[in-house]
Amino acid sequence: MLNKNIFLIGVVLVMFLFSMGSSSAQCTPSTTPRIKRINYFELAEDALFKYDFNLSNMDEKGVSYAYALLDKQLTGISISDDGVLVFKPSSDDIGVSRIGVIAVKEACADTLIVTLKILDKPDITFYEPRNSSLQVNQTQTIVFKVRAEDRDANETLGYEWFLDRSLINGSINKTTLVFRPGYELSGVHTISVRITDSHNLSTTKEWNVQVARVNRAPVLLFEVPGFMVFKNTASGAYNLNDYFDDPDGGPLSFSYKQVRPAFELPGVVYANISVNIDETGFVSYNPGLDTKGYAYFVFRAHDILNKSAESNIVRVDVISSDKFSMMRNSSVTDYCGDFVCSMVEDCHTCPFDCGLCKDQEPVGCMPDWNCSDWSPCLPAGFMIRNCTDLANCGDNRTKPDEVIRCEYTARCDDGLKNGVEEGVDCGGPCEPCPRCDDGVQNQGELGVDCGGPCAKPCPSCDDGIKNQNESDVDCGGPCPGCPGGKSCLKNKDCDSLRCEYLVCTFPSCDDGIRNQGESGVDCGGPCPKPCGNCSDGVQNQGESGVDCGGPCEPCPSCDDGLKNGGEWLVDCGGECRRCGFSDYFQAYIVFFIVLFVILGFIPLVIISYLLFLLAHPERARALYEHNTSFTLLVEANRFFRKLRKLRNKSVVISEDVAKNFMSELSELSTRSEINDKELYERILRIYSALLGLPEEFDDNIFNMKLRASNIPLLLKILFAGFYKKAEILPIASFVAREQKLDMIVELRFLLSELVKG
Repeated sequence: MLNKNIFLIGVVLVMFLFSMGSSSAQCTPSTTPRIKRINYFELAEDALFKYDFNLSNMDEKGVSYAYALLDKQLTGISISDDGVLVFKPSSDDIGVSRIGVIAVKEACADTLIVTLKILDKPDITFYEPRNSSLQVNQTQTIVFKVRAEDRDANETLGYEWFLDRSLINGSINKTTLVFRPGYELSGVHTISVRITDSHNLSTTKEWNVQVARVNRAPVLLFEVPGFMVFKNTASGAYNLNDYFDDPDGGPLSFSYKQVRPAFELPGVVYANISVNIDETGFVSYNPGLDTKGYAYFVFRAHDILNKSAESNIVRVDVISSDKFSMMRNSSVTDYCGDFVCSMVEDCHTCPFDCGLCKDQEPVGCMPDWNCSDWSPCLPAGFMIRNCTDLANCGDNRTKPDEVIRCEYTARCDDGLKNGVEEGVDCGGPCEPCPRCDDGVQNQGELGVDCGGPCAKPCPSCDDGIKNQNESDVDCGGPCPGCPGGKSCLKNKDCDSLRCEYLVCTFPSCDDGIRNQGESGVDCGGPCPKPCGNCSDGVQNQGESGVDCGGPCEPCPSCDDGLKNGGEWLVDCGGECRRCGFSDYFQAYIVFFIVLFVILGFIPLVIISYLLFLLAHPERARALYEHNTSFTLLVEANRFFRKLRKLRNKSVVISEDVAKNFMSELSELSTRSEINDKELYERILRIYSALLGLPEEFDDNIFNMKLRASNIPLLLKILFAGFYKKAEILPIASFVAREQKLDMIVELRFLLSELVKG
């Protein structure tokens, strides 16, 4: 049935034709304008629609157009005299509407019913933040949310988020965007979301975000190396800008402090070294006058906002060389101790290379220099070594050089930026320098290629981003469990320890899980039900007895193989059967076996060791260097002396003979100069009297006579050690008087012990 508007159009047409009178009979198909039959159009809300209606049977000369609304009042629609329809639908026009388009030429006319389907573009129903202008710093997080709806049937909406008109990765079809600027962004930026329906109609929401720059502290890229300087000589070292970096790209200033590491021994006197850092960051060390030793320093880098970072502890050594002044004027290969007598050496300055001067005979102590290998060439252009006098003469006149010059060549492991390196020991001929995309945690990064000098922040459990295998934003996976209602993949992702249908449940006191701080399953903590335990004196929680069995320790019994329940031994005594011999035997057999083994083994080890010392007198000599071992042997001999007196053992030497020997030794010790040869002959005469040695004997005869003598075993070992100690007298070029006096005292003590039996 035609509606009211169509009826009105018909009435208008009838009246128009009636008014034409008899002329209406003159309209034929060739004289009546015919509108092309295109009668369906889809329009978009807020989109301008233009369409030119044309005739199919004639040109448009003398033709005029009009329209009529058939369904509802559309606003803003118009049609020109030449048939151009213009219409921009609003939200009130959404839906299907029809209009009648009329073409009239003289007394003839044509009508076309046109259907207009006006499509709704997505409408934003909710958004956050509510303010369109925001302020945030580079480390803060903003959460943007938006929801939209579309009144068209069966519509599907798509969401896209943009940063400064560039699509943000991973943001498609998400109604929430977690935005953390990071250190790469600053200034004013635009965050926008575009919502598009299946007809490709879209709506956009924008926010202007002012990102304030965050000042980051400087970063120590490489450890600052230690350094060596010569005594009384200042030396430049390195530039601290090679070891520190400002992640924000600003200039750095530097300071230092002297420190005393905890690992140093107390009482250490440190060298007096001053440090100078110029405005470019170059470090120079200047040792105080005649100072020696070493000192420790820590450097600190400061940015323009006074944030700072410290270096490692840096050790600086002050070294000296008696030949250093000569070394500066000599070639690299000319030094005392190189087996070449050069032009700057002679028999006085370096007898090691040039030999003794003519008619000069060695007198007193002759140094025996033992030098370590030369060190690698140091950056300062010298090599060092240590030389020690094995003879300990205290005469350094012939000491070989410990420092020589060398040509230093930059290396990839010297801790310095030198040569054609791009950084410290990297770039150029060395390994590539660390970068923020090399897949390695280096150069002060907090993680792999993130944090520290890198602009990309490291993922964390409070960054407001779902990353690092989190099941929801900042929870689950490696982060703490998610609260109820959050997404999860497994039970451990949730605070409640239960994940159902990929959503965390809320913990409760009847969920059968020990969670929310409960002391037990659904008891204790926030739950009103108290928990049973194995010490509450109540048989509960499935126990077989009071506080035993079930979840507690097994209840005592007379066949459980344990000593419990008032038993004296395992499964006997108390309320169980009486304990028998076998029970006591099993309980203590291990103790007796171990005691027997220990009591038998210790004497065996001691006797074996004593026989070993007797067979190897050179080892017995060491007893005189260890007071504890010497005292133990003496005390042990005094103990066994009492046993020997019970057996009426005769003494090896009479008391008168011993006194004569000790008197001779005492007289010898009073001399201002003790002759090595005379002392050694006195010792041999005493040993010959004790052991019956022939005039000519060797070590084998000595050992045979000593073992066959009546001297007690422990004293034999001490006499053997003393004999080996005295052998230094005929072979050493110099023996100190104090050492000779020690020998006299030791031999007198041995004789006094021997007389006592």
